[in-house]
Amino acid sequence: MGVVKHYPILVAAATTFFIFACRPAWDTYRGASGRTASLRPDFVGPPRAATWTLPLKASSFSSPVLAGGYLLVGTNDDNLNVIDAARGKILYRFRTGGDVAGGAALAGTTAYFGSADGHLYALDLPDGRLKWKFRAGSKIVADPAVAAGNVFFGTLKGDVFAVGARSAKLKWTARDLGPIWTTPCFANKSIYVASRRGRLLCLDAAAGRQKWSYDAGGPLSAPPFVEAGTLVVASENGEITALNPANARPLWRYPTGEGISGLAAAKGAVFAGTWEGKLVALRLVDGARLWQAEVAGAVEGSPTVAQGLVYVGTGAGKIYALRAHDGGIAWEADAPAGVSSSLAVGPDAVYAVADDGTVLSYQ
Repeated sequence: MGVVKHYPILVAAATTFFIFACRPAWDTYRGASGRTASLRPDFVGPPRAATWTLPLKASSFSSPVLAGGYLLVGTNDDNLNVIDAARGKILYRFRTGGDVAGGAALAGTTAYFGSADGHLYALDLPDGRLKWKFRAGSKIVADPAVAAGNVFFGTLKGDVFAVGARSAKLKWTARDLGPIWTTPCFANKSIYVASRRGRLLCLDAAAGRQKWSYDAGGPLSAPPFVEAGTLVVASENGEITALNPANARPLWRYPTGEGISGLAAAKGAVFAGTWEGKLVALRLVDGARLWQAEVAGAVEGSPTVAQGLVYVGTGAGKIYALRAHDGGIAWEADAPAGVSSSLAVGPDAVYAVADDGTVLSYQ
């Protein structure tokens, strides 16, 4: 188990564990279909101790998701691992025909996830029963989004699908948008899709019709988010841009000069991690910089925000909680390998997945 360092900070009393529909859950990548990566109601933190460590014996770049006491992690041995979040024990593994590089999205007791075998799966969590699978015809490496009774997801071929969450009935397909490496964002009855061709596209969620397309000036591998009527996107050329989500009119731009791995937003601020080991906080309304902090190693996943703390893992095998108001380090821990994925937060624990497949719980 890695060495945990704790910096004194006032914390509230710990809460008890939760069940479906009763307590906050990190039930999809970046916490919700709007992709702000902010937990509401807030997590009580920062962590005080490492509670368990679980080696999955296969590499993983999958961001964990959490709900109903289940923690879900994909691995590069073709499995989705369903874990007891409280005890750190594998309940079962569901095997596909390819790597499960992306995470899952949970809706009720159903988990939706894609595989490199070109299928999207719907799995009943309590018994591990396959409800259905949908053939997309190309590798799926990003997490799906579940909203409005549908599951939305993209493929490396560049197609975006909408299928019925209950039946897998195809609703629509948008073709040849460019390789999709990241999860779509659902907001305003629209789907916002980031393409490796450097274009951000807005599709009508009901019909798949393209509303607009925006040239971001560089490849897109981080999902956009919508918060307080503002759409924010970051490109690999280091530029963060805020747009009007209705028409893609630019509101502000902020050049970091470094490739951006992911974004989060909370309480009027935007948080961005870079491949050069920096965290930048900007004001959402106008893009003014609030602070900048450095960490050890590249930030390769999106930041996670809860209770005034910004959580990130790094390629150097470090896990941090930084204070959202000034970027100071409130807590840090060592992982056994680099951490390329985003962290998941629940009401009483933070979960991280190291690249070697070790899952870590900090309570």
